[in-house]
Amino acid sequence: MLLVYIFGRDQREVHTLVWIFRVDAPALAGGGRGSIPGVVEHRVLMYSRRACHLCDEARAVLMAERERSSFSFEEIFIDGDDRLEHEHGLRVPVVVVDGVEEFEFSVEPDLLRTLLRN
Repeated sequence: MLLVYIFGRDQREVHTLVWIFRVDAPALAGGGRGSIPGVVEHRVLMYSRRACHLCDEARAVLMAERERSSFSFEEIFIDGDDRLEHEHGLRVPVVVVDGVEEFEFSVEPDLLRTLLRN
């Protein structure tokens, strides 16, 4: 049902809607993070370019943390997407954690770990 609702919407808007749904939904027994069945982890989204050494470094930090913490990861290459290229230009990588832009150009491992554990 959620797929029907979000079909045709901007991808960034969809990530925000999913996060709002997750945050605003009432907690079930056992509560806390992941209180909605099927939504149990943080969402990390990285906007990058295919030939970008900073993106490679940021991805390495994210994958290293992914071995320690559970989170979903999606990478969007802005190459060839006029809207995303206009929006980001050379400002990549950009990392969004749970719908909030947290990192630009590099990912600080300690801050990432803190964000994913809260």
